[in-house]
Amino acid sequence: MDDTRELQAVFARLADEELLRRVTAGGLTDFALPIARAEAHARGLPLPVRPPPDMAVPDEVYHGDFQTVASHLTPTEAHVLRECLRAGGLPAITADVNLTQTHSLLAPAMGGAYVRVPAAFVGEATALLAAFREGSFQLDDDFDESASPAGG
Repeated sequence: MDDTRELQAVFARLADEELLRRVTAGGLTDFALPIARAEAHARGLPLPVRPPPDMAVPDEVYHGDFQTVASHLTPTEAHVLRECLRAGGLPAITADVNLTQTHSLLAPAMGGAYVRVPAAFVGEATALLAAFREGSFQLDDDFDESASPAGG
């Protein structure tokens, strides 16, 4: 019970604004929060009522296990391809990039860094990566950025 008295003394020394900030910030432990709330109540401070957390988990569509669509010995190449797929609207991730970065001399033995997409997107990802490798997304030498929709 010594801890309770120490916390009561700490909260009693705080200014009203600081006490309310600590109570509402969400950083207090389960042990300290009731003590702080009791101090605020004793001072007559209005405590905001928090709405109950939304316990509903959004329904996510399962698109299958992630499958490898590309691998590279350099993590940078894997990241570039992942971002190409994401720009195309596909959910893509990289795997083993940190391991490959850390142990670059062992990358060939480990298989390199991988780019993976859910099984339902493998066909689209393969086609998109083929178009990327063919240069379909390459900008012309006379490309004017200010004339593009995203340009300034």
